[in-house]
Amino acid sequence: MKLIIKFSSILVLLIMAVSCATTPYTIPEKYNLDNELEAVDRIHAPNISSWEKVDNQSVILRTNLTDSYLLVLSRPMYGRMYIIITEHSKGIFNTSTGYNITPGFDWISVKSAAGTDDCFIEKIYKLKGKEQAREIRERLRES
Repeated sequence: MKLIIKFSSILVLLIMAVSCATTPYTIPEKYNLDNELEAVDRIHAPNISSWEKVDNQSVILRTNLTDSYLLVLSRPMYGRMYIIITEHSKGIFNTSTGYNITPGFDWISVKSAAGTDDCFIEKIYKLKGKEQAREIRERLRES
């Protein structure tokens, strides 16, 4: 009888762990900006001039003086985003497509006390000017 109880307990814990691991994460509605911003399928960025963490799930990237993009990550990231220097990386972004940053394929690395964590880029939106970037930044930080 004790063996059956132990086996059942282990089975229940295993089922709980698997169900947690397979539950899909849905991006919060505040990041669905398809009706307001132009979604792009890739950024050609041979030179990233700067980037700014907006909140724990988004980054604004500047590729030159005039072009800015909002990158929405596939899940929240906790820790400090940092610069990686490898053959296939551009700033905080790991990319294996040369100078292109592609949602669903490329990712951002974040360093935390637990180590390095990578998170895929879910969506990329083109921003029109500094004013729109400021508005989006403020709205995402407030909500």
